[in-house]
Amino acid sequence: MRRTVFLIAILASVLSCKTDNNKNKETNENINSIEQTSKSTFEEALLDIREVNEKFNDQYKVEKFGIQKQGDSLIGFVFKLNDSTSKETVEAYSLGIRVFDRTLEKPLEMSFNPFLKEIEGQKYVIATRIITETKYFDSISAYIYKRKDWKGSGRLGGFKIRDILIEDKKVNNE
Repeated sequence: MRRTVFLIAILASVLSCKTDNNKNKETNENINSIEQTSKSTFEEALLDIREVNEKFNDQYKVEKFGIQKQGDSLIGFVFKLNDSTSKETVEAYSLGIRVFDRTLEKPLEMSFNPFLKEIEGQKYVIATRIITETKYFDSISAYIYKRKDWKGSGRLGGFKIRDILIEDKKVNNE
């Protein structure tokens, strides 16, 4: 009798260890998939990222442009700068953005005092604004002017980017 009880106890112990190992394996697999998802780069998380290779001036060059969406209506206009663009150059100028979309009565006009941000070893300027009027831009016009003398400087340099999606493609397909 003792032997039977002892064998049943050992068998139950072995079976419970196997079940726990399977649960642990599933948990580890889930954690690994979450870690792989969170390891995506900053640029991979942007909407409509594209190479533009434009410049505001010789010291202020933009390699890429993308949209960063935070919540339902907070939009970040993300400009990836070239490595030689300095913090002093970025902070010497204000950034103006005009958004054009045929569904809007008039273009949206925005002005920012940008700061250089380093993310994953790359230089960026991110200008954020709440935008609820549209989900797509026909184009944006980005330009700079002197931060301390905007009336005297006028537009110093700029470029236009066309067909910009500000909605996540995955959301639209669901």
